[in-house]
Amino acid sequence: MHFSDLASTVVVIALVSFFGLILGKIKIKSFSLGIGGVLFAGIIVAWSFKNYLGLDLNDGPYFPQTLHFVQEFGLILFVYAIGNQVGPAFFASFKSSGVKLLGLATLIVVLGCTIAFSFHKIGNLPLADTLGVYSGAVTNTPALGASQSMLRDITVPQITQGKNFSLFDEELSGVCGGEKGDMSCLSSDKAEEYKNKANKLIEGRITSGYAVAYPFGILGIFLTIVLMKIIFKISIPDEGKKFDEAKTRLRKSISAVNVELTNEALFGKKLLEIPELADSRVICSRIKRAGELHVPHAEMPVEKGDILHLVGEESLVKAAVPNIGQEVQVSMSTKGTNMRSVRVVVTHEKVLGKSIADMQLKEKYEVVVSRLVRSGVELIPDDHQILQFGDVLNIVGNSADIDAVAKLLGDSKQKMMQVNMMPVFIGIFLGVIVGCIEIPIPGMTASLKLGLAGGPLVVALVLARFGSSMTMGRMSWFMPISANNALRELGIVLFLSCVGIVAGGKFTETVATKAGLMMMLYGACITFIPLFITGLIAIGVMKLNYLSVSGMFAGSCTDPPALAFANSLHTNSEATSLGYATVYPLTMFLRILSPQLIVILALMVD
Repeated sequence: MHFSDLASTVVVIALVSFFGLILGKIKIKSFSLGIGGVLFAGIIVAWSFKNYLGLDLNDGPYFPQTLHFVQEFGLILFVYAIGNQVGPAFFASFKSSGVKLLGLATLIVVLGCTIAFSFHKIGNLPLADTLGVYSGAVTNTPALGASQSMLRDITVPQITQGKNFSLFDEELSGVCGGEKGDMSCLSSDKAEEYKNKANKLIEGRITSGYAVAYPFGILGIFLTIVLMKIIFKISIPDEGKKFDEAKTRLRKSISAVNVELTNEALFGKKLLEIPELADSRVICSRIKRAGELHVPHAEMPVEKGDILHLVGEESLVKAAVPNIGQEVQVSMSTKGTNMRSVRVVVTHEKVLGKSIADMQLKEKYEVVVSRLVRSGVELIPDDHQILQFGDVLNIVGNSADIDAVAKLLGDSKQKMMQVNMMPVFIGIFLGVIVGCIEIPIPGMTASLKLGLAGGPLVVALVLARFGSSMTMGRMSWFMPISANNALRELGIVLFLSCVGIVAGGKFTETVATKAGLMMMLYGACITFIPLFITGLIAIGVMKLNYLSVSGMFAGSCTDPPALAFANSLHTNSEATSLGYATVYPLTMFLRILSPQLIVILALMVD
């Protein structure tokens, strides 16, 4: 049996992925490698092939090139899927009550970058090792991809020109007997060979640093969470109770009440003439008159004794009741009547990008849109609200009109499960282009680029939030959760398997050396110190909830195993999950950009 280079690559990647996923599921108490198991499986397989079969998976003309392509393509799929998933939450988080958590997460990122750069500048840690250790210490795989891309695109050309060699080490000493990086005596073929050597060395060093620092990157979060509990003598049940009380106070819940019209000044007036109902912030979804339910419309005059079912933000509804009449406890159920109250999902392409007013539902049908649910958040449906794929509208009206509206909006569960791949590839195409755009840095010959990690992420964030409006509703950027998870999992498994294979050849040699042990120590510092300092500020000074801070710790390192550990602290994991979700999108964005900023700063200083 003979395998081609392509077939051999696929076989090895499949083998690594299979054993890596099994390795990641092994738990020791609350600790598991998770998806990181694929990385270590790649290291083990590559090391075993080299030492027992005499086969170096990083050698040869085609095998490394195929690995490199699969690695980069996997990274693109992963970051695009993340951006698509968190896009709406990313922009909404800047307006929410989680601003404090966002600020603390940003502080963790800044402190980690500062410590990493200090190890490079003061501790003389080569830049490739610094970036690898930094990415592993914060358990962020896209940061690893961004680091490799940045060094390849900016520093390798400079090394081959004899510049900025001090950023690396003695392995790339001058080949012409002169200064380090001097290539004046080499032919173009030899110069290209030297450049390939630099690329290979950089990827290997970054990956080894990542793998060395990764285990404590997970353990360090666990340790910090436990230490905060001990230092501040935290009572977990009390923290859970405080969170629930605070959530109740802050939540602007949607309320529904029945109000009997007793205000004589409103008798005979049309619904649109009632000030409290004019701006659509409070909606009358049904009216009971003489014991019969009616679908209200703007031109409908109200009479004494009418019972109005009002829906809106609790504070606004409470303010409206005294001006209309008095609250009454009367059944407004549609059971046994010709009226229904149903939820309809927006799936029809023709209505995407249109506002609720544009649909003229009230004018054409005897229906009222009383609520709108988007991305799990319940909203009052303002007339200017733009419809997006997957919006859920609560509609009240007679059966025939509701059926007509449902047909108009789509209401197709099948479409909610379908994946439209065209927007995905358009997004990836635009993401790669954006990632290749060079951003000039004043006083520098090098330019900043988002790269293959940052470009697709930024584009996915924007398209997930604004894509429907940008394309006038003609294209849906919605991706079902199951499809998003599958795309993300495939991407990260492909990326980590290739990263592990590349690192496997020299991993054991790195760990067994004094330099390798120092990198482990450096990684522990990058993980622990920012978390510990920020924890003292968050809990000791700002008096934030311990459970929310624990979730923020996990989100600041984009670490699902740490989130699982934080969730296990309390029976109601909403506090930790909310803290994680609040900071995750911004942190992921900063983690991808931060290695590039470290490189730019290193180039400026050196």
